[in-house]
Amino acid sequence: MYDKLISRAKLMGISLEIFSLKLKEYTISKEKFYVPENVEKIGYGIRVIDDKSRMGYIYMKKLDENTLEQALKISKLGEPDKANVLPQKQPINKMSDYEVNPDVIKDVMISLRELEENVNLTTISASAINYEVSIFNTEGVEVREKRGVYLVQAVASKNTPEVYEILVSKDHKIPVNKLKENLLEKIKIMENRERLEGKRDVVFTQKALNELLSTALPKLFSARSFHKGTTPFKLGEIINEGLEIIDDPLDSSLPFSRSFDDEGNPSKVVNITDKGQVRSPLTNSYWSVKLTIENTSSASRQLDSIVPSYTIPPSIGSSNIVIRHNNVESDIEDNSVVVDQLEGVNTIDYSSGDFSLIANVSWLNEKGNKTGLKEVMITGNIKQLLKNLVSSSKDVENYGKIISGKLRVSDLSRVRP
Repeated sequence: MYDKLISRAKLMGISLEIFSLKLKEYTISKEKFYVPENVEKIGYGIRVIDDKSRMGYIYMKKLDENTLEQALKISKLGEPDKANVLPQKQPINKMSDYEVNPDVIKDVMISLRELEENVNLTTISASAINYEVSIFNTEGVEVREKRGVYLVQAVASKNTPEVYEILVSKDHKIPVNKLKENLLEKIKIMENRERLEGKRDVVFTQKALNELLSTALPKLFSARSFHKGTTPFKLGEIINEGLEIIDDPLDSSLPFSRSFDDEGNPSKVVNITDKGQVRSPLTNSYWSVKLTIENTSSASRQLDSIVPSYTIPPSIGSSNIVIRHNNVESDIEDNSVVVDQLEGVNTIDYSSGDFSLIANVSWLNEKGNKTGLKEVMITGNIKQLLKNLVSSSKDVENYGKIISGKLRVSDLSRVRP
């Protein structure tokens, strides 16, 4: 059906893209009871660009003879825009197809269940997620790739706020013991909480950085935001001379690695900042043509999940976000407020970068003594946060989309409730 639809589109003088997603996911979860679940899905996203440069998009679970006509009807509702283009065929350095093993999940759940001996478990779950992405278009793009990741989650408390840990990994040797140790340590710290007194530097753990920056950075550094003025950053400005922010889809060990983006463009490493200078906005085909700049192959169809969605056309997103600072400390937490878990990240104002968030899991570290803090309001601005970033820890870790050490920030506002 792919070939038939693409041949028809060429004869009609229109551009056609068929995005296909095949998903196989095995999950075991427990709230009150253990629930195993097998999910298998297949879906298609159809993008057409008609002879007037109008774009139409539809999605369906099965291709049929009327697919092209349905998408063309939608395109007639759009506005002509010469930047509506599909990518041309380009050479791709294909990573090896990768799948995870669902059999691993049972052992992970047995291990997670041991947490019940020490804390009140709200929920635990483990998933093996395998999916295949295929993209075919009238311009010659024909790409296909199998990808797989494990997702492990645990939420627990013990006379404390709920503390969670997640793990997204491609490694068959899932480091579940480390997840458990982190969860138990943080719950123990938070059992006795005090109010924060005085002004301290703030250290963000990798988990807090993932909450704060994994969604924000692609929005703040997208070509669309620079063009529309909906970001506090400016191209060419120096934020922090010691800071590097990199989008790296090519490290095959990381969970969001990919050979091509969600339009079929070959993946590339993007230095968003270099020596603290804003160098490259993230782009997809539309915005690279619109602004006549390099296409960074940052087309994304993710809806706050691991797996791309066939229900939406591509926008701009990121893969694995690497954050480095040239000042590295071994005792970065000393004499600081350590923020590990945040509430309210959906309220961040991306136009200004302003945020006001509750740090519901945080502690004061004084010479290695960790004292849990009652909910602390963290207010500030992401641009100012990056400017005031003074150091990184040696322990670089991958948490969600973020690969970083813990980051220490000075002069960040904190307001007690």
